[in-house]
Amino acid sequence: MDVFVYLSKFLPLLVYPAGAVTILLILALIFSRRKHLQKLFLILALVILFICGNPFPAAWLTRSLESAYLPFDGTKKAEVIVVLGGGTETKAWPRQMVEISGAGDRILYGAELLNAGYGDYLLTGGSYIDWQHGTDSSPASEMAEIAVKLGVPKDKILVQDRSINTQEEAVEDAKILRELGVDEIILVTSATHMMRSVGLFEAQGLKVIPAPTDYGYTDDDWETLMTFSWARLHTYIIPQASNMSSLETALKEYIGIVVYRLRGWMD
Repeated sequence: MDVFVYLSKFLPLLVYPAGAVTILLILALIFSRRKHLQKLFLILALVILFICGNPFPAAWLTRSLESAYLPFDGTKKAEVIVVLGGGTETKAWPRQMVEISGAGDRILYGAELLNAGYGDYLLTGGSYIDWQHGTDSSPASEMAEIAVKLGVPKDKILVQDRSINTQEEAVEDAKILRELGVDEIILVTSATHMMRSVGLFEAQGLKVIPAPTDYGYTDDDWETLMTFSWARLHTYIIPQASNMSSLETALKEYIGIVVYRLRGWMD
């Protein structure tokens, strides 16, 4: 098992809101006889819970990522449309077919772009980590299956199922693209994921046309959030798990960008 991959999955959990609150609560129990320290840990846990469960931090960080690249404007084409892995659920009982999750917009949008004539081939990528998923399936093959259902011909789909993170996906996809003589691609992934993804694919010497999808916040959502309403007062005061989840997604991207730059995988 790749130690970096394991640590990249485990260590961020300690700084995400739920992990940080859990650590503080454990410390409060450990130092139960030192009342001042216990009180401090409990207060910090409540502060983190309140701030991270509030809609503003999650929305601000998410919007900062999603606004890094404009939506695809349809003025350019590329031989290959690359769709990054994620957003599928393996066909396993009781599921009766491969299903899509929140990031499933990636393959829906990628297939739509190919069917609209913006590319000649669709390249799907990604594999599951053995210790997380005991399956022979892969995000790449699952997205290919969905693409066929959306009308993409099988002979127009290239499947790369050797990568387990975005950096490996850029490397493995680039190998296939170089064999095809392709140096410019349309890249489809979640808007929050685009900043890191573009950097990784450009580091492979590719010209990237971003085609972000799976937006967490629309302009209307942002305007509504920034407009005070007594009817929504409770959403500003009571922490919500959905806000913590959105914040975690944004933090994951920023942590990934920092780590990948430190490792020299992107500029």
